[in-house]
Amino acid sequence: MESSKNRAGSGEDDDTVASFPELLNFCARAQTLIAELLLLSDRIPSEFLDRRFDAVLFDLRYFDSPNDFESRIEGNEELEALEDCLRESCSAYMQRFFLLMNGAVIYHLELLKYLNDLQEGLYVQCTLDRVLDNEYGRQLLTESIALFGCMLILTEHCMSGHLREKLLVAHLRHDCCFDSPNLEHICLLCRAHVPPSGLFHHTTSPFINSGMVSVQKTEDLFARFPFPKLVVDAVIHRLRNDDLYNQVHHYPDPQNRTVALSLQSGYLYILLFYSPEFLCNGFVMREIVDRFFKDCWVVPIFLHFVVDLFVSWDAYREAKASLSSCVSSTFIRDRCQYHCTKVTHLSSEMGSVLSNCVLTKDYVLDNSEYLVSLIRDCNITLRWLLLHRASGDKRSRDIVTSVGFALQVDENNLLQLLLKTSQLEFKVKQLYVELLESKEVLWLEKKHCISNRIEELSAHCFGSWASSCKIKNENLNDWFRKLSTEIQSLDCTRTGSSSRAIYRVLSALKDVEQSCPIDQIKQWLFEAQKYLQDMIKVLSLDDGAMSTFSVITDALYAWGYVARFGELLGKIIERDPSVVLSLHTYFLKFWLLLNVPLRRIEQNQSSDLLCVSNYYSSKYAAQICATLEIIPVILLGICNDDDLQAQQPFHLLSRIAKDSLPEFMQLDRQLNLARAANKISIISEGVLVMSRNFRGLISLDLKDWLEGQVRKELSKRLENKLKSFFLLPNVGYDILEVNLRTLSAYILSQLQMMESFQDLLHIPGNRIWEETFTKVLKQCAEKEHAAFIKRKQASIVSVAQLNDFSKAPTFYGHLLRHLLQLTDPSQSMFIEPMSGWFDAEGHELLGLHFINLIESCVGQVGLARLDSLLTALIKENLEYALKGFNNLLNSRCLEELHKLDDSLGPPTSLPLLGWASYMQMGKVFNASWEPLVECLATIGQLQLLRCLISFKLKSTCKVKAAFITSAAEGMLSSIYCQRQRILECMEEKDKDDANLGLFLQALDEQRKIVGLLSPLQAIYISSDPPIFLGRCAFIFSISQLSRYVLDSHLGTLTSRLKKSIIDFSPVVIGIGTFLRQFHPSHMNQYVQYMGQYVRTIAETAFGTVSGPHKGSPDPASEVLKSAFWLMCFCKYMDVSEDLANSCLPPSLISILQT
Repeated sequence: MESSKNRAGSGEDDDTVASFPELLNFCARAQTLIAELLLLSDRIPSEFLDRRFDAVLFDLRYFDSPNDFESRIEGNEELEALEDCLRESCSAYMQRFFLLMNGAVIYHLELLKYLNDLQEGLYVQCTLDRVLDNEYGRQLLTESIALFGCMLILTEHCMSGHLREKLLVAHLRHDCCFDSPNLEHICLLCRAHVPPSGLFHHTTSPFINSGMVSVQKTEDLFARFPFPKLVVDAVIHRLRNDDLYNQVHHYPDPQNRTVALSLQSGYLYILLFYSPEFLCNGFVMREIVDRFFKDCWVVPIFLHFVVDLFVSWDAYREAKASLSSCVSSTFIRDRCQYHCTKVTHLSSEMGSVLSNCVLTKDYVLDNSEYLVSLIRDCNITLRWLLLHRASGDKRSRDIVTSVGFALQVDENNLLQLLLKTSQLEFKVKQLYVELLESKEVLWLEKKHCISNRIEELSAHCFGSWASSCKIKNENLNDWFRKLSTEIQSLDCTRTGSSSRAIYRVLSALKDVEQSCPIDQIKQWLFEAQKYLQDMIKVLSLDDGAMSTFSVITDALYAWGYVARFGELLGKIIERDPSVVLSLHTYFLKFWLLLNVPLRRIEQNQSSDLLCVSNYYSSKYAAQICATLEIIPVILLGICNDDDLQAQQPFHLLSRIAKDSLPEFMQLDRQLNLARAANKISIISEGVLVMSRNFRGLISLDLKDWLEGQVRKELSKRLENKLKSFFLLPNVGYDILEVNLRTLSAYILSQLQMMESFQDLLHIPGNRIWEETFTKVLKQCAEKEHAAFIKRKQASIVSVAQLNDFSKAPTFYGHLLRHLLQLTDPSQSMFIEPMSGWFDAEGHELLGLHFINLIESCVGQVGLARLDSLLTALIKENLEYALKGFNNLLNSRCLEELHKLDDSLGPPTSLPLLGWASYMQMGKVFNASWEPLVECLATIGQLQLLRCLISFKLKSTCKVKAAFITSAAEGMLSSIYCQRQRILECMEEKDKDDANLGLFLQALDEQRKIVGLLSPLQAIYISSDPPIFLGRCAFIFSISQLSRYVLDSHLGTLTSRLKKSIIDFSPVVIGIGTFLRQFHPSHMNQYVQYMGQYVRTIAETAFGTVSGPHKGSPDPASEVLKSAFWLMCFCKYMDVSEDLANSCLPPSLISILQT
């Protein structure tokens, strides 16, 4: 309704409107208040809808006994916490709501005073009759009253009375403003409006619930804020009899009279509730219904908000009877059938106009009336069907939908018609504007053509042509010369005189044509007449046609359908991407949403223009974005085809056999790629066209929006694909490898897709891919780490429970589960020269090949994230091992360790009792070593995995990111050289300390990505070491030697028994990593103790010391095993060569190396 007014008024003189400044100001304020109401209704705090807060939210009964209500909260900690939460989160909203209600009350009081003064004649130059006699005066007077009534209805519709009461009371309590001057009126406005029970059981249409307004007993609501009855009745009288906004001439067909008067019919509907006696007057209501509502019972009252008269007038017998007599069930069925039949006809007619490049300037110039008529019919049909399909009356709505179903006219057909209509409107308007801009040029062109033709006719009648044709007529020659002079004098700015002259000349030429026997001259005369007719058409070009065009293309009533049509649009675009090329015309059809509510505000030059404009622009842009959300899904779906994902890069061959050329060309796949690229290009072009057309209309950068939506959809797809990696436990290596290869191929296809988007969509595809994939992997790692921490906080009684990823929530957790299974120290052996784990039969379980496969899936960043999870696991296992060591060291153990130290003496010498001194070591600890063995072996297993990942990261980055790697190495070297100064700065808390910390943190992250780290040298925990740490670790190591035998073929220690298999390398690395966490002296002590043991056994085996006791191990094999253990420990943990040589006899080292 409002839209038609503003379009009709778009040409009105602002100075004329400004001659009624008070009324204009009221209209502008009313529009501002309604915009604020709609904004607040969209942002209702969740606390006011949460039942938990009902105990601290009160209605207007609070004012009857406020102390009783307050006493419920005082002293109750839970309610006071809710009260504080409400105050912190909702105080700004409540303040804004209070200002809105106060503004509405002030508006009514001031308008009421103005109308009373106007009625009493207190304004000398402005009386009620003068206002009503003035076209713009009666428009403004009608709007000022009707918009306030509209605001009351929308307030009740958008914010229920109970909600308003709670908001008001909560604000008054929190701000303690009970002395507000208009509080009584504000309470009246906020008081719940409850109609009598048992009435009105109508159901609302499911299509546009938010736009269908159903407020019963509206006259009771309006009675709270009345206006002078004389003024209201005078305005209603004008509305009943006048064409308030001069709309009728835009709809020449009398059958369309209700559409032409739809604007003022909405205002009339509202004003009738201010004088409800009209609703009870059968004669008056029959007259009103016959003029305004005889074929339309769903009426727009503001923008897309509509009312159903069958529902709204149900309580008014005369009004309902008048409506029912005109709009019977038979009439509804016939009318619906008429419009449904026109849908097919109009769609076909518009299809022929829009196809085959029919629409040109000449076509629009020649057929402007036909095109306007076609567009008018389309909009009238769409208006009737869309409005009445959303009827709130079940009976009438069922009739409309059933007839549509029978004639196969559903929402999809209506959307197709709406799309074609908007496309035709846009093109015709564009061409007509171009014609208006070039009107003078066209006029001169046509005038020049007709002048030349007249001169040719004059020359033909007198001259060489005349003698050859035996025609000579000097009078006719003079007549043509005068005619040419008259045509030259025509002026397009003087429309009336020029058109009369052209018609006179046209009539004369027709007379000459009838009397001329020569066909050639007849042809020239016909062409001259055609040019004259074109001149008449050029003269008819004016802004009045554009005004008509703007009025008949109103579609704000259908704004509520835009969200509903979003899903259907997605299906249409999926079938035919070329629809996107004209999608901008669909949205531009609703652009009046940005103009209609601002018209009076702009005329009033109000400071509220910006905020109101921002609100409607944001609503418009949000709806566009919501509708276009399907486009990124379609874009990625185009490239999600199996054939496209199967595209693999291949190397070009120097020579290709002729027979294999067709297979090499892969024509079918290339065709699929070309089709996909074409679809993407079409969508890209459509988005660019939309972006160009929205520029200057709303602040919406569709390119940035599309980039964000592509990120969002890509992230969703990657997350879903990573979740699909979840496998059952204990799957074989082959199945795991196949799954990783499949995942790698998918991720590669997504990368290639984003690279193609870079060219086709003009977005930074590579950057989007890198950032999105990195973000997804980061979120997976963080989620997995959080789950691990949660699991750690539970009661952990074993290492297996600590490292249990059977219920992992992410891809990383399941990958870790399989990694730990394949490299389990009790079921595999790590062979250093092969850099991998092997089973008992010699089959590789995991190695660099598998790490390469993981890297192909998740890239360097993904590997770094996996490494960070391994780091967290190692940290937790080290803490578990530390706890285990501390549990072993009771007072008895400490006493025994002191005795053992005394008996063994300094590590640089040999014990006095030789090997016999070590026989009592096993009795020091009563508990079993198995939990510690398992824990330390797990630590070593994780460390070896980190070493492989670090090696892969470093080697890959050396090739793919050599400059970054070199830069990181150089930066780390510089920092190492300046480490003392950096430590001093950080200790002194320099002002740049924060920046330095951030820099070091970023550098550390980069160091991890490029693999510039040594896991075996890393410090994971910072705790105090156990007492006798070196001696305990030494005893632990000696106790495990009996498990192994030295395998000269494999060059490592292997398990002696199949029942208790624990791989040697992880155990050694585990104990070394544990020692690394503390002061280096503990590791040095451990190496010295082990060296002392090796020398003592060697002395027993090869020296003069008495042989071993009965039942003790063979000293020859024991010395080799212990020496090999120590050598491996020194190698893995990078023990200084001097220390290692001082602890091991050189001859023994030579034997082991050979």
